[in-house]
Amino acid sequence: MKNPLQNLLIVLALCLCVLCTYQWHVEKNLRQDIQHLTDTNQDKLEAMQNQQSALKRADEEIKRLDGLKTDLTETVKSNRNEIAKMMKDLEKSDLEVEKGLKQMEVYKGALQQANDAIKSQNESIKKQNEDVKKLSTEHAELAAKYNKVVAEFNDLAKKWNEAQAAAAAAATNAPAKK
Repeated sequence: MKNPLQNLLIVLALCLCVLCTYQWHVEKNLRQDIQHLTDTNQDKLEAMQNQQSALKRADEEIKRLDGLKTDLTETVKSNRNEIAKMMKDLEKSDLEVEKGLKQMEVYKGALQQANDAIKSQNESIKKQNEDVKKLSTEHAELAAKYNKVVAEFNDLAKKWNEAQAAAAAAATNAPAKK
């Protein structure tokens, strides 16, 4: 111990070195903790940003889907209105079809009645044609008989005229009787 002051100074320097080393070690641990906290904080900030962007995308998607839902709801309403209108039109057209079918049945009946009337008229016309043929045949026979009678009458008249002419000629040649 040559110099206690020197030894004290060496001990103090060594203690100071140990203290510095200890502080460096503590500071290193603290820096590691700070870095770890900074990393954790950064990760949490990134996660928050990711969640916020996901939230924004989800909000935009919700707005888009809400718009689609509104459009589809309006489309459904208009489709329901149109379906109701078409149902009314269908009922109307069904009634018209039924009316048309009833009218068609009436027309069928009238057509059948007209066909029956035409058939009976055709039969009547055939009968009348037969009667006309029969009458024309009888007329031809009567005309032939009439012509024969007229010819006989003309012959008779001619003979009468000749007889009258002969009698007149004979009467003018003979003396008058008193």
